[in-house]
Amino acid sequence: MPDATTHDRITLISGIALAPLVYGGLTVVAADAAALGTSLFTIAHMVSGVLFSPDLDIDSAIHRRWGILSWIWRPYMWIIPHRHFWSHSLVVAPLLKLIYFYGVLVGAFLGVSWCLAQLGVVVRDYHVIMTRAIIEGIAGNPHQAGLLIGGFITGNAAHTIADWASTTGKRLWRRWQR
Repeated sequence: MPDATTHDRITLISGIALAPLVYGGLTVVAADAAALGTSLFTIAHMVSGVLFSPDLDIDSAIHRRWGILSWIWRPYMWIIPHRHFWSHSLVVAPLLKLIYFYGVLVGAFLGVSWCLAQLGVVVRDYHVIMTRAIIEGIAGNPHQAGLLIGGFITGNAAHTIADWASTTGKRLWRRWQR
């Protein structure tokens, strides 16, 4: 399987290759929003491939990129087996990571709020505010939300397809060697 540097290059190259295709497709539908839509798609593609890689299920360079926040991915590593459908599928895996990350953020907001409440500090319900902002953002901008999700999926897909190609290539090579 490719290493983290190779996966990063694949993410970058595939993002650059997809950008003109997305832009071209969007100019047909909504020319005035093509630049914004392409930017959203490409940024989501890059973030997905670099920070939300399928290799978050192992202790890897991708996992270490989170630095002091890498602990948030430990439960994910314990629950999701490496190269399993839940970590290396084309659509389900990236969406599962988004849901997991959302859950971590909600848990962090609740935890901090609870701790501050124990000290007598009243804090707003930031988890509710965040959830409402996400829902309103999706409802108010469904096309942009779709482009963000599409870019997020393709960023992970670039990694997964590279892994599949590498594994299949090695298998075929071994068979040919016999």
